[in-house]
Amino acid sequence: MGGLTVGESAVITQLLTSEQSSFVKGAQMADAIARSEKISLTEAFAVIEAAISGGGLEPEADAIRLRHAKEIEEVAKVYAAAGQKNMSATVTALIRCRLGMSDWDLADTDQMPRALFNDIWQLAQDEQAAENQPTTSRPDEEMLGKPPAGNGKSKKPTGEPLVTT
Repeated sequence: MGGLTVGESAVITQLLTSEQSSFVKGAQMADAIARSEKISLTEAFAVIEAAISGGGLEPEADAIRLRHAKEIEEVAKVYAAAGQKNMSATVTALIRCRLGMSDWDLADTDQMPRALFNDIWQLAQDEQAAENQPTTSRPDEEMLGKPPAGNGKSKKPTGEPLVTT
């Protein structure tokens, strides 16, 4: 494990390029809510995000959520679909790249047994988590088994036999 390869990441990006960004959809809806409610775009987006994630809302924000429940539900559907599409693209990329099955596509992934899909998705998550691990410090000479650097006072080896008395 050590992360997704550049090629795997490129395949994922390529498979997702035709999708509208869920963030864009959320921002569009937040803009509409902000104008309707005469609040800032940031406040409107926070209401949407909290409503979708199930977070608690203050009474005024909850009232906004209720007034715009249909629109927020649309955004939630877009977020869910984007999440599923990302999962499918990631599993497809791993199959293509790691198994050398370049013709494997999203339709093939959609036909996989759920348990196998979930196992490959878990592998991808583990790989991505490995990418996010802090790197250890650079190895020093001792870790690499190199002798420590000299202080300049010792003789350089000459190839002459060592004479002891």
